[in-house]
Amino acid sequence: MKIIYWGSSAFGIPCLEELKKSCQILAVVTSPDKPKGRHLKITPGPIKIWAQNNNIPVLQPEKLKDNIEFLNLIKSLKPDLFVVISYGKIIPKEYLKIPRIAPINVHPSLLPEYRGPAPMEWALMDGKKQTGVSVIFVTDDVDAGNIISQKSTFIEDRDNIFTLREKLSKIAVDVLTDSLVKLKNGYRGKQQEGKVSYAPKLKKTDGRINWSNSATSIHNRIRAFADWPGTYTFLVSNKGCRMLKIISSTVEKDTGIYESPGRFVDLNKKILVACGEGILRIERLQEQGKKQQNALDYLNGHFHLLKDGHFE
Repeated sequence: MKIIYWGSSAFGIPCLEELKKSCQILAVVTSPDKPKGRHLKITPGPIKIWAQNNNIPVLQPEKLKDNIEFLNLIKSLKPDLFVVISYGKIIPKEYLKIPRIAPINVHPSLLPEYRGPAPMEWALMDGKKQTGVSVIFVTDDVDAGNIISQKSTFIEDRDNIFTLREKLSKIAVDVLTDSLVKLKNGYRGKQQEGKVSYAPKLKKTDGRINWSNSATSIHNRIRAFADWPGTYTFLVSNKGCRMLKIISSTVEKDTGIYESPGRFVDLNKKILVACGEGILRIERLQEQGKKQQNALDYLNGHFHLLKDGHFE
């Protein structure tokens, strides 16, 4: 089977490795190189690096819509299938007609739950105990196509975006493999059933902690947004205000209503913070412009600052 792969995230690399074994990957379409790091060096993405290491042609169009040259190039390759995994852009419908069999999408949720670009993050944020991977036909409506194959897994309490992403990237291989077999046999999928929910694109402001929320909700936000945008708060004291990124946490107590959310309720070898409901234990944090520290090390160096301050 001749495939064109569309993707920009490292999440899809296990699937690429599997496709390489059983299919002919004609090309990968991925995002243009972007500036990264403190010095904004132009850097290729993980899919481009993988493709170059495997001698597979790389295509990086700046735009798809009204790009006749690129459209004709994709047509000339005569693919049987598009495999789309976290590409990051809407593929116009004129492209979707090109594959002989179909364009399909590997999506890390149990559709129709969490349609959209950030399903893993929002599943964690919402405290879900189960998620999975769906392979669907790509249609004009985002993430709304018929389901070809689907597999679920549990979200453990210790999972964050990094561990969940790794878990689902491995499951995706099994779901994609099953889908390819079904497609060869002419399967056209089944319509999505159940309540539709959405996982909108993340914004930097999504990382701001509101201490009036429950400790469980805040903890879920920290583990969901640990990669990007990160979760942050401001330490306010008589010495001013400084931004802190909260790297990891645990729920010390999930019940109890406390006055003045954001105040410290225990600074004896730990940092415990009152929330709108419950108490959150800070495990790791990072002051802006400095290195990450565990909570005890930060406490030892900033005790008087914390003693006279609060988070907001």
